[in-house]
Amino acid sequence: MKVIVNDNQKGLLFHNGILKNILGAGKYSFFGNRTVEMLAVGEEIASAGCTLRKILDCPDAAGQVSEVTVKNGEVCLHYVDGCFTECLTAGRHAFWNDGGAHEFRVIATDEPKITDVSATILGRLTSGFVTEISVPEQCGAVIYYNGKPAEYLGAGRYFYWNGSVRVTSRIYSLRLREMSVAGQEILTKDKVGVRVNFVLNWKITDYIKVSEATEDIDKNVYTAAQLALRDYLGGKTMDELLSDRENIGNEMLEELRKRTEGMYIEIASAGIRDVILPGEIAAIMNTVLAAEKRAQANVITRREEVASTRSLLNTAKLLEENKTLRRLKELEYIERIFANVGEITVDARSSLLNQLAQIVGEKDE
Repeated sequence: MKVIVNDNQKGLLFHNGILKNILGAGKYSFFGNRTVEMLAVGEEIASAGCTLRKILDCPDAAGQVSEVTVKNGEVCLHYVDGCFTECLTAGRHAFWNDGGAHEFRVIATDEPKITDVSATILGRLTSGFVTEISVPEQCGAVIYYNGKPAEYLGAGRYFYWNGSVRVTSRIYSLRLREMSVAGQEILTKDKVGVRVNFVLNWKITDYIKVSEATEDIDKNVYTAAQLALRDYLGGKTMDELLSDRENIGNEMLEELRKRTEGMYIEIASAGIRDVILPGEIAAIMNTVLAAEKRAQANVITRREEVASTRSLLNTAKLLEENKTLRRLKELEYIERIFANVGEITVDARSSLLNQLAQIVGEKDE
């Protein structure tokens, strides 16, 4: 049997199924019951014909193999020629020296947080090895080890080993946020059912205290706003609700701040966005509004008629007392007639305009 082992290979020579030698690059001839298994130099040593221990115990392995043993609760960073290639888990690992200069860094995972490995290397690891937690700007995070609070983090990128400790997180936004309390059914003081859309702006002031005090801060704030709406607006009549919304919004803001004391949040603003009336009430309100507008229009019309009549009376008095003014007024009317009317003939003697001019002239004489 002739066998050629390439430069990027190692050969395992078996005789009757027993490992005898490790073959380097070259051409070999064998007789009898012998087989050769080819292994790639650039890969971790793993044979289908024997165990790793048998290979490492072979005298030919001396000087050809770099090995590392990783215990439970440890991981190993594997570097080849100074470059990171992979992360090794618990077990015994071996590599051919012909594949490059191997370096091994064994790290215990009993302490979950990773502080001494670059983010570049950690970013190349799969989720099976590490958990990445990214905290955005203006946010805070609570880190839990096996369900218990362990540390509090600001904005940044953090990594944790997936070892015996289960690492989870909860991120809290510290930005100002908007919350809508929509479609709340409110029975007013005068027994009118209305629907109210309410909006408030709020933010967390101490996320550490919030994480210790409540499971769901958003739900707590929503419930506080809902109850404040029902209690406060239930004491207002429908007319008060419709006519004084701005003042009601300010009073609601103070009411909310009282109800959220001890929640470690700040209510920045609050107000009623919409008030939706029942159909029959809306129709009645529209009728009342239309009647009010008609009454206002009638008042304005009467006022204008009185002013117009007073003006005509004053003009008549002036024309009666001043002959020259009356004459000018007549000429003004004649000018308007000539400007807008062509030739109008009433008989064969002369036109209507000439007759008007003659009449005015006779009066003037």
